Amino acid sequence: MRKTIIALLAVIVVSLGGAAVANSYMRPAYSGTDLLVSGCVIRFSNADGTPSIHANAAHHCAGVSSVRIDQHGQLEIIQTVRGSHDNPILAAIAQTDETLSARGIMVGATGGTDSTRFRLYDTKIGRVLNLNNSSDRMRVQGSTSNLWVMWFHVPGANR
Repeated sequence: MRKTIIALLAVIVVSLGGAAVANSYMRPAYSGTDLLVSGCVIRFSNADGTPSIHANAAHHCAGVSSVRIDQHGQLEIIQTVRGSHDNPILAAIAQTDETLSARGIMVGATGGTDSTRFRLYDTKIGRVLNLNNSSDRMRVQGSTSNLWVMWFHVPGANR
């Protein structure tokens, strides 16, 4: 019985130590004035299905400098907010528009500081698209095929 209690106390101490580390980055809600918000519309309207920034009077783009397809066939967006330590990411949001959603395209973001990569998944063929393949790009190509992206950063949160 005594060994069981000692073992249980050891687990509690180790667990609490781990919780303290994890919780050192947990904070109360930030006020809106403490956030950097950036976002953009990425459009796949080029004839070959390659992505481009879509910005005009109705679609502004803030905090994004460029978009490309990376070596793994994922969409990569380069942001102007730099430095994961000085400007940690609070959230990255990506959403396909009605055109891509109707085609069964889903999106997920990875990364979030300096650049974010997006994997596009086609539910109709049951796999991740490789945008380096022209046939996969044609699955997203269209005059109104848009991906909406947004980031929330907390400037100076780790200082």
